[in-house]
Amino acid sequence: MKKGIAALIAALALTSVHAKNISIQIVQNNPAAQDAVCASSWLIEQTILDYFFGTGHIVTNSPVHVSASSADDGLKTALSESAEGGMDYLVRIEVDYKASAQSSNPDAILLENIDRVTWKNYAVKTGLQLSDGSEVIGRVNRQDNNENGVSSFANLVAVKINASLNGR
Repeated sequence: MKKGIAALIAALALTSVHAKNISIQIVQNNPAAQDAVCASSWLIEQTILDYFFGTGHIVTNSPVHVSASSADDGLKTALSESAEGGMDYLVRIEVDYKASAQSSNPDAILLENIDRVTWKNYAVKTGLQLSDGSEVIGRVNRQDNNENGVSSFANLVAVKINASLNGR
């Protein structure tokens, strides 16, 4: 019995050594819907949080930051909140929407409404940017222009973010 408990404690200790404390913040840049958080932004956030949690990391999120332009930033607030929460990294993900009539409907979960997703990884203690990346949607097939398509794209982004954080 004592050996089983000791093995469990050792396994938990080893798991926590490899886990990263990551705060996720989504910044929504949608000129057509500046007053509301789009359902696609919520889905991207949830998919990325689920990915990192599923890979054994400790994750939290800040409220989605709705921005009229990428100059409207809120980075200092996100870093401060991440530091208060004991996080090691802040992953700031910008979701850029296309300026179209369809993207003005915040409830529409359509992959074609999104232009690209970019991310920047920050060390919370120093506030320094560690790495970054970007993924462009490109041409959207009809069968991918739905909730599953947005979720699959967000999962791809999460994999790339994770790769950019590895070695940190």
